[in-house]
Amino acid sequence: MSSEQRKIVVVGAGSGIGAETAEHYHRQGDYVLAVNLRPSDTQASRHEQCDLRDAAAIDGLLDRIGSKWDALAYVAGVPGTAPAHDVLAVNYLGMRLMAEGMLPRLREGGAIVTVASVAALGWQQRLEELAGLLDATDAEAVRAWQDTQDPAYPVYSTSKQAAIIHAKRLAPAAWQKYGVRINTVSPGPTETPILGDFETSMGKDVLDMVKATVGRHASVDDIVPVIAFLASPAARWINGQDVHVDGGFVAPMAAGAPIQL
Repeated sequence: MSSEQRKIVVVGAGSGIGAETAEHYHRQGDYVLAVNLRPSDTQASRHEQCDLRDAAAIDGLLDRIGSKWDALAYVAGVPGTAPAHDVLAVNYLGMRLMAEGMLPRLREGGAIVTVASVAALGWQQRLEELAGLLDATDAEAVRAWQDTQDPAYPVYSTSKQAAIIHAKRLAPAAWQKYGVRINTVSPGPTETPILGDFETSMGKDVLDMVKATVGRHASVDDIVPVIAFLASPAARWINGQDVHVDGGFVAPMAAGAPIQL
């Protein structure tokens, strides 16, 4: 048990990385609010349900939970097999509304960590294309933007690209006004209940190639400690960063062919 109890909000705490994040904090004696769409048996101090597609539901949740929290871990996400509007509503807009709504409810020195994905690769080249989505602050505007997009482009990738860009743009002001840091964690393929959905939407051959390259898929135990570190005082000078947690799969794409040993 930690010497000083912290107060942590974990959104998307019903299964996978979110459940393990909540239970990680619970095991070390922190006060954990586990937020999920449906009831769950995740170990936590308190449970709340929230439909992240609904801005009014998010506002209601924020009103109920009060202030003086130490960290928000936004782990909620839906895969690309879900309807496109739901993917953007949860992975991007719901995250944005929760993060911005939590800023005044976090203590100075607090942190927000959002789980993005290595599927967001290429976000730097899509800044102009995504400008309209980043300007959208409600479900109607997000839906209208998506309706103009090429349906062949993976909406899951779009949602995570937008999440990373938003975090990077919000981080400086959040630090200056509230003393709160914002970072993202981008896992590679991870053994969770929705891995099969990713095989369907991204292609099993693609995920098998990633697995063959680095030796295995990640486990939730590979990802959660990075979330916990970025949300901790030990990461006090890390802000506006996207951290790949992928076993090194992405590195050669940026740096060139790996050195053979």
